[in-house]
Amino acid sequence: MLVVEESTVYLRKVRFQDGWHYVLRESFWSGGGWMHRDLMDLGDDPEAYIVYPGGNGFYFKPELEEALEAKGVQWETNDLEEVFLPFLDPHIRRIVTMFRAGAAPSRWAGCSQEELLEHQKGLHAFDKRRLHYLRCGRVDIGKLDDRPWKFLNVLLEKSRDEIEHVFESMEAQLRPHEVRPYLFTALHLQSYFPQHLLKNQPAALDPEKVDDYFLEEICHLNADPAYLKGLPRRSGGRLHPYLVRYVILYFDHTFTAEALWNDTLRGFIGSRGFYQPPRPSAAMPVPDACRILGISGEEFETMSVRDLARCFKRRAMAHHPDTGGDHEAFIRTTRAYEELLLRKGRSRR
Repeated sequence: MLVVEESTVYLRKVRFQDGWHYVLRESFWSGGGWMHRDLMDLGDDPEAYIVYPGGNGFYFKPELEEALEAKGVQWETNDLEEVFLPFLDPHIRRIVTMFRAGAAPSRWAGCSQEELLEHQKGLHAFDKRRLHYLRCGRVDIGKLDDRPWKFLNVLLEKSRDEIEHVFESMEAQLRPHEVRPYLFTALHLQSYFPQHLLKNQPAALDPEKVDDYFLEEICHLNADPAYLKGLPRRSGGRLHPYLVRYVILYFDHTFTAEALWNDTLRGFIGSRGFYQPPRPSAAMPVPDACRILGISGEEFETMSVRDLARCFKRRAMAHHPDTGGDHEAFIRTTRAYEELLLRKGRSRR
């Protein structure tokens, strides 16, 4: 991003009445917090402001530079290159990226651990948890406040709007089955199940309770002045657009058996410090899966997804390795639940 004396410039995709526009915005320090302002509407194609005279050269149209100067923004060509990098011709982008490799170190490189921790204390817990999942893909996040983490530096010295811009770009890489676990982790919904053995496996929890806690946390966040710092006040208690998109994402996706299996396997491998890739296996027959969960085929046919989850939780707790159970039995139980949950999903279509 463009960094200039307590301000950064970035491109933000914003919806207007006539469609999506790219707006050049600035995060700046004011009144003890980071705020943002619009610098220039670039329309629907930022590349229109890049001129290619020939060869591998390029420059920016004068009106872009004039708009920055009119707003009092100090800038350098290298800084604008970074902002417009995604919109450069692919060949030229590769060249620019190659020359940027090994460039100037991060401005935080010279900070001591104590100084960096002090800077990161100002980051919101919601942001830390979001970034941790996007970086590590883990629901169990551990403690993020006891020491500084380099991966959090990307959020420092940014307005709330620019931080959301960073997350929207990263969230676009999430696969469908990762969306709900991501939001479950970001809102720390596992804290509502402190004694539950499967609190970090949301697909195995009571779905109605998880939904209720999700909405409760979204409402808390919507009223949190620390999260909304630097933004204009909104009247009528309406949900902020930053959070509306998460409600849409949450209810447009589901907790899947694949996510449950991945979380279970990752936790099991991580706790034992070794890795063996899972072997591809054929689908487990329904009668075998029912037998492992201790139910009959007739009972399975009349069960709701919620009843099936309860049945799985009872069996899983009995076999969980952390409570002295057999890990092979626990994995078989999880696979059985995965297969039956998948069958329930197919029967709804």
